[in-house]
Amino acid sequence: MDHRLTPRTLTWDEVDPGRHPFDAVSAHEVVRGLAPASAVPARPAGQAGQRRVIAWSHEVGAAWADSMTRALIERYGRWAAGWRWAVDEGDFGGGPVQTWCCPNHSITGADETVARVADSLVEWRGWLDDLAERFERFPLGDPVDRDEVWERAAVHLVHHVVDRTGAGDAWYGHCAQVLTWFLARWGVADGVAGHLVDQAIGGRFESWVGPAETLVTDVAERFARAAEDAFAAPDRD
Repeated sequence: MDHRLTPRTLTWDEVDPGRHPFDAVSAHEVVRGLAPASAVPARPAGQAGQRRVIAWSHEVGAAWADSMTRALIERYGRWAAGWRWAVDEGDFGGGPVQTWCCPNHSITGADETVARVADSLVEWRGWLDDLAERFERFPLGDPVDRDEVWERAAVHLVHHVVDRTGAGDAWYGHCAQVLTWFLARWGVADGVAGHLVDQAIGGRFESWVGPAETLVTDVAERFARAAEDAFAAPDRD
């Protein structure tokens, strides 16, 4: 798949609402005006789990959804690629979007499908707005207290992602991304931030399992120590 279509690789610079204006009120009209909106493919009759419907979803439906993602990116920027990052086993899996699942479930009538795309885009943007607001709750003040701020932020954000995703399939991927975005917001380079988060989590989060509080605490403590070291490094940028 085209790298630009994959929300898992989105950076904070690409999704930061402060850098990318968006008008939710006009989103439905904008989406209806995009070229793919006039070419919604007809879904075959049958249940979403039937083999022929799944085959159509992987071939025809996915190609149309990709074309819609390209059109949305062209209009709004790459942050829009997250519109179909569904919870559980959706198009990408493990995301925060509940309005869209996947072509075999979410492509229905043409008008309804286009409206669902717009609703999903608005939902995704709302999640980004929410994260940006939460990041600001943990500003870096006195260096003496900074490690405590990192730790409290990590606990808060892990719980928030768990609540949003239901700790379903592959939820931990987006959780790691959110923690990486948080570090990036406060000046840690993306590559360094991702490495620090991977070290803190250590592969201990699992699909379909909400993390025990002791695990969240341990991850947060590791995250705080690593983040403080990275933030204090003179070449962090």
